[in-house]
Amino acid sequence: MVKDACKIAVRHISKSFGDQKILDDVSFDVYENEFLVILGPGQCGKTVLLNIMAGMEPADTGDVTFKDDDSDMGFVFQKYALYNWKTVEKNVELPLKFRGVSKKERSRTAKKYIDLVGLDGFAHSYPVQLSGGMKQRVGIARAYAMGHSMILMDEPFGALDAQTRYQMEDELLRMRNTEKATVVFVTNNIEEAIYLGDRILLFSDKPSRVVEEFVPKLKRPRNNASDDFMAFRTMITGQMDLAL
Repeated sequence: MVKDACKIAVRHISKSFGDQKILDDVSFDVYENEFLVILGPGQCGKTVLLNIMAGMEPADTGDVTFKDDDSDMGFVFQKYALYNWKTVEKNVELPLKFRGVSKKERSRTAKKYIDLVGLDGFAHSYPVQLSGGMKQRVGIARAYAMGHSMILMDEPFGALDAQTRYQMEDELLRMRNTEKATVVFVTNNIEEAIYLGDRILLFSDKPSRVVEEFVPKLKRPRNNASDDFMAFRTMITGQMDLAL
């Protein structure tokens, strides 16, 4: 894998809540335009790490440095984080409105990304009228509509059924080919990590640290039933078992 310039440098991040240490001296780089997956067991501190990277949570020690001081990023949460009283279009438009973007431009941008995530025809629907997968599409559209150079995704498909999850993974990769952005994606699903990631960082259980780095040398689109895919999955599973 040819690495582009470093986009984010995470250095010596540690974090505790009371007497429990969550993150233990975590360091890694995120490269320009890569799809980096952070893989680890549930409740190991992956979400805390993303929150620190996004500036929503202070670290006890260490720091996060952005290339050229550009910390512009979008965030896609585990939960849908939509306003139930606003339509799909208005949910996508809202951050643009806060930025002072004109009504005409907000509408044009929202339509572009609503269509891009496959929700053409649902712009005037409310969240209660949407399936779980559709709601998460709205969240992704909102993050990309802001024109962020980085997108942080915190287990965005974890609550979806298997079939919808596979569909959303394909949609995300399709969007990634259309809209260039650096993506940091958190998951506890090994298959999802291999299917999506340019690079995978394996984290241990609490206190969490980086155990291993993997680069899946598998052609895209990846086939999660292929021998190469399954062999890679077996290798990571063995390493994850050792990390627990």
